[in-house]
Amino acid sequence: MIIPNYTNRLISCFTLALSVSGISTSHPVQRLTSSPTTATGSGCGSATPWTFDNSDHTNQTIGDRSFLVHIPPKYNSNITHAVVLSFHGYGEDDQEQESISGFSEQGNLIDGKGIIAVYPLAAYGPGKHQKPARAWAGAPYSPVGVDDIGFVEAIIDSLESNLCVDPARIYASGMSNGGGFVNLLACTSQTASKFAAFAIVSAALYNGTHPFTGCEPGRKIPLINFHGLADETVPYDGRNDTTNMAYDEPPIPEWRDAWVVRNGCDASAPSNVSQPYEGVIETTWRCGDDIDTTIEAFDIEMGIHAWPTTAETTFNATPEQILPFFNQYSLWEQL
Repeated sequence: MIIPNYTNRLISCFTLALSVSGISTSHPVQRLTSSPTTATGSGCGSATPWTFDNSDHTNQTIGDRSFLVHIPPKYNSNITHAVVLSFHGYGEDDQEQESISGFSEQGNLIDGKGIIAVYPLAAYGPGKHQKPARAWAGAPYSPVGVDDIGFVEAIIDSLESNLCVDPARIYASGMSNGGGFVNLLACTSQTASKFAAFAIVSAALYNGTHPFTGCEPGRKIPLINFHGLADETVPYDGRNDTTNMAYDEPPIPEWRDAWVVRNGCDASAPSNVSQPYEGVIETTWRCGDDIDTTIEAFDIEMGIHAWPTTAETTFNATPEQILPFFNQYSLWEQL
């Protein structure tokens, strides 16, 4: 497979975005928020049976699997809260994902209320180079016989039973292999119907698994994505593995274009191209008669394999882009 060089093509866009008439260079279009939902989960109206420590955390288990939960400081069992599930990368864990993503930070809001942040822990798999490591489904190094899709469904059921959750405002995010797994969740109809929107950072995707084939979400998918042009772990232009074709990785633009087409848009005709930060190009496709489904792509000129924060690049993705993107979407308005 010959992989085209998208990086050089994109670098020219950093200049083009500043000069072409009709292409915005301002901050992204103002986002629309929805009206509060009146639907409630079964865990509303009574004290949670879960015990939280003085930092508002609890570890919960389902069988031999576990997930870390953080509730906002002013959690109220009589008010529904949005939930963000955030999946760690290969060889990482739940606490590391909490640290890099920042979803547990005070002041994070969706629908005007504090969010419940959840960090599931992947099972151990064969790993790379015969070194066992934690990994999510959808990769050639994923553990065999582990039902990660079922695990996620069980987590959602447990959250709705034990906390006051807004079932229309559950979101999925992930980094690297966790981002690849979030792509799998979006591609699988039984889980695509449970999440209102998806955020994927530095996605580790493999041609032999799910990026292009077998992706049947059953609906249009709101998705926001971030990828660095200097990412050497998951190259922006994709990679051919000369020793094992299962490790071939598709070019990120081709993977994103596939989502744009699934949503009914023309990948060659984005709705907006802008430079919201120095060295960052944002491309947006709004799909549908009521532009209810959006694909947003952030290409980071000097970005490495990392969650975008002010320590790594010129902006902080979670509070500045991901949470406002999630805030636009409620399942009741999509299904």
